[in-house]
Order: sequence, then structure tokens, then C-alpha cells
Amino acid sequence: MHVLVIGGNGRTGRLVVDESLRRGHTVTALVRNPVTLDVRAGLTIIKGTPMSTYDIEKAFDASESGPPTAIIITLNAPRKSDNPWAAVVAPPRLMADCHANVVAIMKSRGIQKLVSMAAFGVGDSLPSASIVLRCLIKHSNMSYQFEDHGAVDKEVKASEVEYVLARPTVLTQGDAQPVKTFGNLGKSVRLTSTITRCSVAVFLVDAAEKNDWNKSTPVITN
Repeated sequence: MHVLVIGGNGRTGRLVVDESLRRGHTVTALVRNPVTLDVRAGLTIIKGTPMSTYDIEKAFDASESGPPTAIIITLNAPRKSDNPWAAVVAPPRLMADCHANVVAIMKSRGIQKLVSMAAFGVGDSLPSASIVLRCLIKHSNMSYQFEDHGAVDKEVKASEVEYVLARPTVLTQGDAQPVKTFGNLGKSVRLTSTITRCSVAVFLVDAAEKNDWNKSTPVITN
């Protein structure tokens, strides 16, 4: 399988690159700063941004392995820090517009599989989130990220591609651990539920390889 990773130099994206290569897949990573990724066999690094359709087209055509079999997106709308009230540094609709650009090119090339990292609390999983998380989403600067995630959720679902929009709970550091899914809505997810970024990376590559979660928004935890 040949995988195109959008956001491949982020905290989770670089783990997706590592996991894909470990499984013997070839990978193209579209990144703003190529020096942030180590050059390795099977990895093609393209400088660019998913805000540019030209750069995405370049990434689609960059590998000798041919066009990607699947696209994995691990973008986020960044704030200055992980503090919920930290200032937002991303433009409005950063994630939604990037996904729209990717989907448009996928459809023009006849490529179907899109796997993207969303978050628990996005879309129809919000009522299942704890009151603490719901308050943070409503009253802190996390609201901008979740609004952007919500636009991705709505627009990708309407796009007719074979999507998997994974909804991890609170992200932590650590090795990959077994992943449990809680359906599309995350009902009965515990307040303290977390998942390591390595575990998310493993799940995203699993979702690219398999059809088990197509057209779904699985909530995932360790």
C-alpha cells in the first residue's frame, strides 16, 4: 500500500509515518518543513501545504510507487499551547479547507480511502462527552478547533469517499497499547479515558488497510 500522510511532521503524524513504514508500506509525507522528518527508505518527503491544491497534486504524483492507495490526515488547528485558553494561531476552517482540497483531488483521481484524526466530542459524539469536556468545548478556545473539526465531519460525510473519521479521547504520550472502540458516539466512555498517540497511529494505519470502519466515526481509547 502507498500512503499519503498530511500532517506527517506533527506529534501524531510522524508516528503514522513510522508505523506505515514499519509495516512495509511506502509513504509520501506533505510537510511545511522537510528537515523535520528523517530521510528513510520508502519515504518521499514533499514540501508544501494542504491549503494549496498544487502542493497536494505534487504529493499525489511524487512517489515511484504511484498515486496513494489511502490518505491519512492528522491535522489540527493549533493554539499557542495545549492550554484550552491559549490563543488560536490557525486561520478559520484550516482543517475543513485542507480536507476539501484533498477530497477534491481524490475524487478527480478515483481514489476512495480517506482516514482522518478528529476528536471525541466532535459532531454527534458531543452529548456523550463529560460535562467538563463539553464546557471546555463551549467556553474555551478549544471551541475554534471543534468548530473546524465539525465542518470536516459534515463535509467529508457528504463527499461520498470511503472515510474513517477517528475520534480519540484525551491524547497522551507512551507506547502503543490495545485500542477499544466505542461506536460512533462514544457512549459510556469514562471521564478519565485516554489514548496514547502511538495507539492512535496504529489505529489510523489499521483503518487505512482494512474496511472495518469505513463510513464511520469510531471513538477510540486505550
